[in-house]
Amino acid sequence: MKQPFHTGSYTLTPIANTGDRFTDFAPYAVALNNRGVVAFQATLRGGGSGVYAGSGGQISTVADSPTGPLSDFCSHPDINQDGSACAYARVRSGGRVVVRVHDGRIETVAENAGPLGPTMNDDGTVAYRADSGSGVSGIFTGSGGPVTAIAETGDVLGAFHGLPVIDSLGAVVFCADLKAGGMGIYVGNGGPLLAIAETGGGFSSLGHFPIMNDAGTVAFCATVRDGGSGVFTAVNGKIETVIDTSSSFESFRGVLLNGAERMIFYATPRGGGLGVFFGSDPRQDCLLHLGGSLFGSTIVDFALNPVSINDVGQVAIRVTLANEIQFVLRADSV
Repeated sequence: MKQPFHTGSYTLTPIANTGDRFTDFAPYAVALNNRGVVAFQATLRGGGSGVYAGSGGQISTVADSPTGPLSDFCSHPDINQDGSACAYARVRSGGRVVVRVHDGRIETVAENAGPLGPTMNDDGTVAYRADSGSGVSGIFTGSGGPVTAIAETGDVLGAFHGLPVIDSLGAVVFCADLKAGGMGIYVGNGGPLLAIAETGGGFSSLGHFPIMNDAGTVAFCATVRDGGSGVFTAVNGKIETVIDTSSSFESFRGVLLNGAERMIFYATPRGGGLGVFFGSDPRQDCLLHLGGSLFGSTIVDFALNPVSINDVGQVAIRVTLANEIQFVLRADSV
């Protein structure tokens, strides 16, 4: 295992890398809980795949699929405080399911899992996208019993994007297209939806991956109608600009937010490559970027999403290097 790599205000701690045991972590993002335990999906050199976890030392198996009804795991995982994890898995008989794993026991939460992957809160409630039948798609929550429909396509909503992100009370934030045109970001818990932001006013498009913390702050990327783009927050119906293209950045891809209101965003600075940043200065506040040096090679790809940040400010990132080695990393603030 490589030694930690220092970059600005963060240390990049290697959790796992491809080699003798693992052959691939792509294309999935990686998750972590507030204890700094990182969970990731991996393809095994001996065949099959699994969900694994580590914090910089020995790697533990959360669940693997060499036998039984599951053929492989096919999404990023999420992991909560007690080490329970959730993910999408393919069933040997066909289709995909949402599973939750605790102490090695795999439980099916729901059938007909949708794209991308789930999120889970510390109570073990999982939010996910799924097809509910008759061509209807929806966002649901469940914990092994009856499921709750948060939103479904129909007269108002036309399609869903990104991940549904669940908070500690079971509220879910998500992005959706409107049947009448345009798109919006909404929060729901099984009752009427609350609109956080919609196109048609100041925004011409919205990022597909909004995130919400337990205080109810929603962060998202958006393109504004008069040109440019930025990172925005919404609190109690008021939208604020965090950073936009009037700064040193030319575009914004996504944003992560934790319970302490700490923010990480991935963006492209003017004249630079796509990277991960924790502040407004592309030089001083860069965690890593495409083309940057890491462990004796060059970064050619990275992935993170709303499950990749915790409330103590750590961030989990999957990176691929030019030498074809992949790493699962945890960024620790110093």
